[in-house]
Amino acid sequence: MNSNNSELSATKKIYALLVGIDQYAPDSEVPTLRGCQNDIKAIEAYLKDQVVGEWELFEPRILTNEQATRQGIIDGFQQYLCQAGTNDIVLFYYSGHGGQQKAPEELLHLDPDGLNETLVCYDSRSPGGYDLADKELKYLLSKVAEKEPRIIVILDSCHSGAGTRNIDPSVLGTRLAPEDTRTRPLSSFIFAEDEKFKNLLLTSSEVDKKKTGLDLPTGKHILLAGCRDYQYSKEYKGDDGEPRGVFSYSLLQSLQQTNGSLSYSDLARNIAALVKGKVQDQDPQLEATNPEDLKESFLGDAIPERPFYFTLTYNTKPNEKGWEIDGGALQGIPKTSKSAKETTLLAIFPVGSTPDDLKEISKTLGEAKVTKVLTAKSKVEITPTQEDLDENQSYWAVITSLPIEKLKVYIKGNSTEEEGINLAKQALEEINSGQKSLYVEGVEDSTEANYTLLVEKGKYLINQGETRVVAPIPKKSGYSKNAATEAIEALEAIARWTNLLNLKSSKSSIKPSDVEMEITKSGYEDEEGNITLAEDADKYFSTTSSEYYLEYKYEDGEWKRPIIKIKLTNHSNYKLFCAVLLLSTNYSVTARIHNYADPDPQNLEEYESSTIALSGANSDGSVFESFVYLEIPEDFLDNGITEIRDVYKLIVSKTDFNANLLQQEGLEPPQPTRSVPGGTLESLMQQVSTRGAAKSRKKIDDWITKEVAVTLVKPRDAEQLQSDRNAKLMNGLVEVQSHPSLQAKVTLTTISQTTRDVGNVLTPPLLREEPGAIESFQFTTSRNSDPGLAAVELFNVNDVNLVTKDAPLKLIVNQTLEEDEYILPISHDGEFFLPLGYGAKQGEQTEITLERLPKPTTSSRSLDGSIKIFFKKIRSKKLGTSYEYPILASAEVKQENNREQVNYEKNIEEVKKQVDSAQKIVLYIHGIIGDTETMVGSVQRAKVEIDGEKRPLRELYDLVLTFDYENLQTTIEENAQLLKKRLETVGLGANHGKELHIVAHSMGGLVSRWFIEQEGGNEVVQHLVMLGTPNGGSPWPQVQELAFVMLNFGLNKIPTMAWPAKVVADMGTKSLKFIEANDNSLDQMQPDSEFITKLAENPDPHVRYSIISGDRSMPTSKKQSSFLEKFKAKLFHNPVTNAFLDDLVFGTEPNDIAVHLANIKKVSSDRSPQPRILPDVACDHLTYFTTEAGLKALVEALLDPHS
Repeated sequence: MNSNNSELSATKKIYALLVGIDQYAPDSEVPTLRGCQNDIKAIEAYLKDQVVGEWELFEPRILTNEQATRQGIIDGFQQYLCQAGTNDIVLFYYSGHGGQQKAPEELLHLDPDGLNETLVCYDSRSPGGYDLADKELKYLLSKVAEKEPRIIVILDSCHSGAGTRNIDPSVLGTRLAPEDTRTRPLSSFIFAEDEKFKNLLLTSSEVDKKKTGLDLPTGKHILLAGCRDYQYSKEYKGDDGEPRGVFSYSLLQSLQQTNGSLSYSDLARNIAALVKGKVQDQDPQLEATNPEDLKESFLGDAIPERPFYFTLTYNTKPNEKGWEIDGGALQGIPKTSKSAKETTLLAIFPVGSTPDDLKEISKTLGEAKVTKVLTAKSKVEITPTQEDLDENQSYWAVITSLPIEKLKVYIKGNSTEEEGINLAKQALEEINSGQKSLYVEGVEDSTEANYTLLVEKGKYLINQGETRVVAPIPKKSGYSKNAATEAIEALEAIARWTNLLNLKSSKSSIKPSDVEMEITKSGYEDEEGNITLAEDADKYFSTTSSEYYLEYKYEDGEWKRPIIKIKLTNHSNYKLFCAVLLLSTNYSVTARIHNYADPDPQNLEEYESSTIALSGANSDGSVFESFVYLEIPEDFLDNGITEIRDVYKLIVSKTDFNANLLQQEGLEPPQPTRSVPGGTLESLMQQVSTRGAAKSRKKIDDWITKEVAVTLVKPRDAEQLQSDRNAKLMNGLVEVQSHPSLQAKVTLTTISQTTRDVGNVLTPPLLREEPGAIESFQFTTSRNSDPGLAAVELFNVNDVNLVTKDAPLKLIVNQTLEEDEYILPISHDGEFFLPLGYGAKQGEQTEITLERLPKPTTSSRSLDGSIKIFFKKIRSKKLGTSYEYPILASAEVKQENNREQVNYEKNIEEVKKQVDSAQKIVLYIHGIIGDTETMVGSVQRAKVEIDGEKRPLRELYDLVLTFDYENLQTTIEENAQLLKKRLETVGLGANHGKELHIVAHSMGGLVSRWFIEQEGGNEVVQHLVMLGTPNGGSPWPQVQELAFVMLNFGLNKIPTMAWPAKVVADMGTKSLKFIEANDNSLDQMQPDSEFITKLAENPDPHVRYSIISGDRSMPTSKKQSSFLEKFKAKLFHNPVTNAFLDDLVFGTEPNDIAVHLANIKKVSSDRSPQPRILPDVACDHLTYFTTEAGLKALVEALLDPHS
């Protein structure tokens, strides 16, 4: 197509590139998603239905699954979107996995964490492929922008792995792929040949990636993203039962139920409020190159105003005969579940009826109810009337009632809680005067549930996902009919609150722009209750915010609650009636916030009404203003809840209505049904609040809604540290022990509050959540919108150097850990992540010891800054008990729930049977850090070519064995002897007649060599592959020092590799203070030790050896050398450790961080067969079994033709 056509044509065009990926290339090992194609189908259908008039939807380019290759997406930009001209609109919509990849060295100045944010294409994780990096997306957008079209980018994916909360198992999945650890050269980027753009990047200063993790190029661009850069974008089962992205589903829900287009700002706020009602910890984001553009309507004027009635016609087609309206799911007609008795009701009018006639029940020709909702039309059934409708004529139909979906609840409890479960089920069946609940229904499948009613230990607990939303019922343990009834009543209150949050009108003549709701920060309440204006009073919140964020102000020794001003402006020419409802975190609904908020009402009679009457534009009474005093309830604060998120919902109608019908107290029984005659809006309100049958109506209302979420925070008071007494936080939940010389104030806080100060720097990617290995440690659990207290903050610190190993600062936490769990406290000092100490179980409590403090960073609460400390729980779980070690087991590696799962068989008799029936066997042996579980997954990840097809390494072997052993106090010789005994037990003694290969990491190679060279293993083993084995010794003096140094490297991405979570957990525990001082095995690995000397003198075993060494030597550029020297000076103060660092890591000799390459390769060549030394590979000591380079080398070694 001629690139100038769109500029010459009078028709304005929308170019839409829509990408949705559920299934990724089989060889990419990227987890499968479920709702991405559904997202794309929905947005495509919406565009085709809505874009009319002078606008043309130029045939959208749809790329799903295997079509959405990296090149396919690039072509979509370059060949399709680049056709757009000045008057056109470009939409790029991506639904799929987001990810991260190692940034090339030349671009590290743009990515302080060393990682590009990426979109994961269908084939981008296949061998030789790469994700679409943020800089490449910026480049592609810059090309599209050359002719100056309007550009909208919508991304429903994750953009960071640095999350701090557990993934919510109630949702279907999260759109975050594993980090891509491969080294990517700058030449592989699509702009490599574009010198102008490349130079622009190379000379740019550090980029502010904003809250989405992406940086937009210059031009007219708007970005809507599914979550913040550190959150997860979740999948969710929609009301129609189809998997969807929560963000995409809420986006379409907002668009479909709006007459005409919403502004980008209003759309983002609507989405944020709707997402809040579905999942926790996901905040959609809105950004623009020019914030003024966010006041424009979504897709400009391409989405026209719709008539607020539907056309009713009779379909005469043989298989489709019957009445139908020209509105379906796309037009916001809600689908209802099979269990729902209600449906959409319509009033029927003659074609050409006036707007006033369409409001009068007396003018109707009859009524209809929807029986089946299709994509763009719905089947209806006509209610019998005195005169039948003419099947040859068309009519207009106006909605009078919408169905209210029941809240789905899964009742969960084990067999010991049968009494409580039965009482809850009975209450659900009888709560409505002996009948079933009108608001709540039980489901048997937990994945279909909106909430879970957990029955345990005599109490009922209501959870949304893993988040507790109300206090346990009853207060005193014990099942009873009353307790079960109270629990179901609480669920009904939640259902009413949720229904109100989701309340939308499908058709209305009122445009979203007719009434503007502005929220401004006014000030704070003084001691007399008057308003003290803030410095930025009357300043509107950022247009780019999808929600508003406010904090209490600490002044003159007390916390002052903030005050906002809500301003409503009628821009239409007709009178409108409005109500602003407050949907609070405790599930209460306040219908008249203007009634108690404004301290000096001018017109008391009008003021007591539940609605606000606004005159037409530019006339007296067209504007309404009211102050609202914000407050966190005391019972919330007493329970450690410092953050709430409320929703202000605006309802606008052309007729007056009674919003009081919607009021309810927090989790209290509903108010009695009020007998108040009114219109269709009030009838719907009665359905929401009482679920009673719809009553006869006098009028048909014309109405719309809008939502804005407001987050309110009140930081906890800080306690002064004293030298003579402990500071008790949260009523003794955490006790900070006295310190002889440190002076500071200390408090507990949430992750979200602290990250607003440190610029979204959370925990490093190394400590990403990994259930069973690395998890967040919280002092209080999250409740509803409150994320829970999970950090310690220190203010007014007199001297950080006063906290040392000899004079630590200790915290006693009134909660316990499992025996194999430990706490790793970390902080960020503005440059580096720093481990500060350790924590472990002490009886029924947890003791956390801080041995160092970083310098303070910026804080909104202190001019001198503050120290924010986060906590990770790490678990170094052993394969068996100490009495079982060493363990020889068989292993099978499978993918379960998109996670690699290793299943061990430890029963010796079963293993022996497997050995008897196998001919070719591979045995994995771990090293000083980690265990076989972190290695053996390579049998599936490493690929070999079999009959021209890439197959897992596992297919070369009949059986996979593992050997796990105690690797600190037991000598290497003893472990070699134990290995021999275990192998003999399962039938692998001398001359067993089978083929046995050993894959050994680090010290495991030394154990294997001693077994082969001194214990007769040369008659058992045919091939030994060693990876990172210190054959010439390693200089580390203590395991603690080795683990501590490597942990610091990992936390700060030096090198920028992704280490397996289980290895990190083991490394973390070994860096702590809980291991025995006599680490014999590490002493034996000293280069001049007796063991290393003897090993070098061993006789030739005549067994084939293959040696793999990873080269991750530190770069030596002047800029990076300065960075590394600063890093070393800040973290390592032990002279002995520094000496080894200078020699091993920062020296000129190649190394894998733990061992010099020369020492890895130090096996005499005077042997037959001669040891095979493979070329150095690009990995470090901990990534031989996870990086592409390490896996390729492993395959190459095992496929040795002489093996």
